[in-house]
Amino acid sequence: MATSSDHRAMKDQLIELGEVWSPAWQDVLEFCPEYLAAYLKMRSVPVNNRHLSRKLQELLLLACDASCTHLFGPGIRLHTENALKAGATKGEVLEVLMRTSVLGIHAVSIGLPVLFEVLVEEGKVTEEELAKPNDEYKEQLKAKFTEKRGFWSPHYQKLITIAPDFFEAYTSFSAAPTEVGGHLSPRDRELVYTAIDCATTHLYGYGLKTHVRNAVRLGATPELIVEVYELAGLMGFQTMLLGVPVLKEALTKFDSDKNGLA
Repeated sequence: MATSSDHRAMKDQLIELGEVWSPAWQDVLEFCPEYLAAYLKMRSVPVNNRHLSRKLQELLLLACDASCTHLFGPGIRLHTENALKAGATKGEVLEVLMRTSVLGIHAVSIGLPVLFEVLVEEGKVTEEELAKPNDEYKEQLKAKFTEKRGFWSPHYQKLITIAPDFFEAYTSFSAAPTEVGGHLSPRDRELVYTAIDCATTHLYGYGLKTHVRNAVRLGATPELIVEVYELAGLMGFQTMLLGVPVLKEALTKFDSDKNGLA
């Protein structure tokens, strides 16, 4: 049974880990202190091991919360403020947001292979037709993407094949964070993409492997990559932060309604 001193210790520990105490945290503490203690133990691992700088940890947590697949407002505010306190510049924060916003292209990345499979299955196009070499324009697009982004993935060929003009626009869009920002190192850029692709709300395996490979080639160690995963995995506790206050309100209403009928 957690005591009042245990409660104070957990509150202090949470604040030391970079969180801001709020009514939601208080509700979780009151309803299930043992579960909060288990979360704090897990939350402290990346902070204590610190394979990544505290600044980069906060920037990666910001990327996860600001992702279009999540958009957790309290976390966006918290980790922006924490990143600035840890020494991040306005440019670094903006670059993280710009890189995170590129996530929307995965609607195309996932959708195009499905479309091509259906077209082949329905006899609208043959595998041989899809395998035709690029014309000069498409080869220029491929070269431009490789130059600007520093890598090439085969699945981009499908986008060049069916929508070359959109691919050209996407190349400029995805390169903009480097051209107008350029505040993050090449390795750290790949870690941002790794964080948002491995996040539970996205889990984009193809992109994750691409960016993990890029990060490793740029010097990222296995321990450093795993710490990115650890940080991304923390978003699961947001279920409690949103859900427990709702439970508290519902119980209060339930008790009030029940007493009113008594």
